[in-house]
Amino acid sequence: MPNSQKQTRVILFLIVFTDMMGFSLLFPLFPKTIEHFLLKGNDSVFSLFYDLALQIGGDGNKEFTMVLFGGILGSIYSFLQFLSAPIWGKLSDRMGRRFILIFTTLGSVVGYSIWFFSSQFWMFVLSRVITGIMGGNLSVASAAMADTTDEKSRAAGMGLLGAGIGLGFIMGPLFGGMSSVLTFLDFLYLNGTAVIFPASAFFGIVVSLITLLLILFYLKESKVTEEKFKEIHPLLAISKIESKNLIRISILNLLFIFSFSGFEFVINFYLSENFHFSPKDIGFTFLYIGMIIVLVQGGIVRRISGKYPERSIAGIGSFSVAIGFLILIFGQSIGFTFLAIFFLAFGSALVNPGLSSFASLESGAGDQGMSLGFFRSFGSLARALSPIVFAIFYFKKGAEFTFVISLLILILFWYVLYGTKTKREFSN
Repeated sequence: MPNSQKQTRVILFLIVFTDMMGFSLLFPLFPKTIEHFLLKGNDSVFSLFYDLALQIGGDGNKEFTMVLFGGILGSIYSFLQFLSAPIWGKLSDRMGRRFILIFTTLGSVVGYSIWFFSSQFWMFVLSRVITGIMGGNLSVASAAMADTTDEKSRAAGMGLLGAGIGLGFIMGPLFGGMSSVLTFLDFLYLNGTAVIFPASAFFGIVVSLITLLLILFYLKESKVTEEKFKEIHPLLAISKIESKNLIRISILNLLFIFSFSGFEFVINFYLSENFHFSPKDIGFTFLYIGMIIVLVQGGIVRRISGKYPERSIAGIGSFSVAIGFLILIFGQSIGFTFLAIFFLAFGSALVNPGLSSFASLESGAGDQGMSLGFFRSFGSLARALSPIVFAIFYFKKGAEFTFVISLLILILFWYVLYGTKTKREFSN
């Protein structure tokens, strides 16, 4: 492999790592941040969100309402990714990956800066709106990785991106929690200028600026192509995309992420209620999950890339996830729970790069950005829906019921996966 390609892959890894780290900084701060705005009161935007959570929750349970509140706020971010990812991908096909990544990262700097100065709730929502729109740039990074890999190494490249994303999700909450105890900017919070935990918001700005510098100084521009579709949003031009399979693969992405993110949501409450885990214990549990994902995507996926079809990699991974759900449903001890988590994390680490590579290989050479944006947007839609849906399932029916629902969705995933033909099968 030429050194320039190696450098590009490393830079793309670092870009998604810092991007995800900045995004997930807020995770451990979210409950206290919402509580802070609730205590402030007299905010019409906050009241709007809170009333919506009450209407969805129905029974007036305060904990349920606050969980739904956070879910709705998180859903805004993911829904905006669903809308923006195909647009950024399409624009990167025409204007270049580097150019679009510079623009979206600048937007993220603006979004995190607004978070820093969010003394009012509407400003906090605005910061999530901006970072949500700009967060669709993962599709551009995926397309840039596709530009530097051939068919045999595509899954390995996508696995490297997945490892960067996973590592970012590990380090983000860790640094978010650590920076929350820093007090050197608290005077701005106390005088009403900045948001609660201003040091964490400041760290988010710094991480975004580091991402921007990596792109500016180290990422080379990819080859651009002529614009093939005139529609404003690529969803309106789906019938013109070369791939016959892209819609099915995107639906597979939606089904899997909806199933797995339901588990990610519920496991917090499950560990707290069943085994009396503290927030710190739950944080280390997600560190355990993240390290498995990073090791599998950074190691195993690299070794099997090109040796097994992408559909088979996704199939094997989903089988591992199914084993994890079965253990969670029937095993009640802490030992069985962590064994289940191992199978779930191991399987998801295979499915995600397998599907990403599958989507890339099934796409046309001139619409990688658009196609991968479309593919990733379905994953964002799943993440927009799952917090609300699984919050209702969990509080109404219990944890085991949600694990059964996730398993049933996974069975539907298998049905669609093994009914999806590859390009080679279409040509035979």
